Formats: sequence, C-alpha cells, structure tokens
Amino acid sequence: MNKNRLYNILFPAWLFYLLPTPVWLIILPANLLIDSLVLIFVSGKIGLNKKELWKQSILKVWAIGFISDILGALLILAVAFLADKICPNWNTFYFPGATIIAMPGVFISAVCIYYLNKRFSFEKSNLDDDTKIRLCKALAIITAPYAMLIPLYG
Repeated sequence: MNKNRLYNILFPAWLFYLLPTPVWLIILPANLLIDSLVLIFVSGKIGLNKKELWKQSILKVWAIGFISDILGALLILAVAFLADKICPNWNTFYFPGATIIAMPGVFISAVCIYYLNKRFSFEKSNLDDDTKIRLCKALAIITAPYAMLIPLYG
C-alpha cells in the first residue's frame, strides 16, 4: 500500500487541513522567518527601505507563499494519482519518479509566488514595475518549495 506524502519547504502543505498539530507553532514562524530574510536581503541589495517594505508586504508575501505551496502540492497529488492510474506497477514515490512528478508542482508554486506577489504584495508600495519584478523573481526562485523534489523512499 502506498503512503502518499507531499512536502512544502518545511512541512506537508495539506497537513493544515487534515490534523491540528503543535508543529504549526514551529512551521508558521519558520516560514515567516524565511520570507522575511529573503524580502529584507533582496530589498537591501536593490537599495530600498527594508523596514518600510517589510511592514507593508510581509503578511501578504507569507500568505501567498502558503497558497502557492498548496496549489503546487495539489498539482503533485493530481499528477501522482494520474500516474498511478496510467502506470499502476510504477511506484511514483521512489526516485526518480517522485522527483519527476514533483517538478510541475514546484514550478507552479514558484510561478504562483511570482505572479501573486507581483499583483498583491507590493500594491501599496511606491515601487516601479522593474523593482517589483526583481523582488517577485527573487521570492519565487528562493522560496519555492524545493523540498517537494526530495523522494520519500530511496
């Protein structure tokens, strides 16, 4: 019997919907910290007011990261179920199958992070479009849920 597990950058995204758990008390601040570090570092490199930008956008950036990871996890789940129907003898949770199936999920998460942040996170800031694009690209590339690519079994 297959045990299906999908991973976010720090946890299985669907865990929020299945089980209340004290692990949330670690995961939520950890993801906030990661998003904060990326936002502060990149805005500093671009020469922006880090503190003001962080105050204006961090909660949206954080929420968009979770929404995007959930969308990616749902895509992986759909692809895994489809692969299970098409190739029932192929265990998609071993390497390389798990990694191949996870690639579209990680990609869609990164794309969602980019576009949703571009549309919602920096709307109240006075940033020009080029700066918004640079911030959103950095957030998408650095905070994409790469742990989804790690297979559960050898």
